[in-house]
Amino acid sequence: MKIKTSVIIRLLIALVLVTIIFIDTIIIRQLNKKIENITILTYDSDSLVAFTPKSNNKPMIVVTPDFIDKYTKYQSPFNDDLTFNELMEKYIRNRWADQYGTPRSNKEYRRIHEGIDLYVPENTPVYPLADYGIVTEVSDNPHYLIQVECTNPEGEIDSVKVEYGKIVRILYPEGIESVYAHLSEVFVELGQEVNRNTKVGLTGRTGNIRNSGKPSHLHMELRYDDNKSFDPRYRLRFKGSSIKHFLEFLKIGEN
Repeated sequence: MKIKTSVIIRLLIALVLVTIIFIDTIIIRQLNKKIENITILTYDSDSLVAFTPKSNNKPMIVVTPDFIDKYTKYQSPFNDDLTFNELMEKYIRNRWADQYGTPRSNKEYRRIHEGIDLYVPENTPVYPLADYGIVTEVSDNPHYLIQVECTNPEGEIDSVKVEYGKIVRILYPEGIESVYAHLSEVFVELGQEVNRNTKVGLTGRTGNIRNSGKPSHLHMELRYDDNKSFDPRYRLRFKGSSIKHFLEFLKIGEN
């Protein structure tokens, strides 16, 4: 008695389905073993907490120690392998006026210099400070204005627009941003991902530098996530984090 073609087809389909289920079961077991080897560190009530992905029901992003250690180390904006102290020694012209925090005032307001000025020849290429970043603001307008904090004649905290010229702002994984101002050219777009070899622009004399009598230089700022500026010397003098070194001493199994 001949077996009907339809029966053979059904048997083949069933065999294929059983094979798929068997392979999926093996893959799931392998994935479970890998998941068991993952430990997630967080904090709760000022205490370090370690848990596995299986005990978590919320979406999360896991960042590896390699990622942290690599992307929180900063380099020269000119990609010349100079340390930050060497940059300051070589490119800062006026030890007082070119530093962060020096007064910038007129009759209407008082503000501070929110970055440092590195005097390099016009059209010097500039690069991101870290191995990875995202362009969060960019302007090819030579008269581009940025709102900055100031003190008005009544002594109250206020804000004023300052002509930065052509600028590039880059956000790094650590959560801080660098702002490059007075550029002659910009080569990146908003939202673009960049690395230490991405030429983001060229130094120039755009913005309020044109009326200052100063030569071409890179005005470089560092800003927190709330857009508050801080002295680049506070961060860039440090070599960066070493989470791997911390994990060498962390006994997770005993916590």
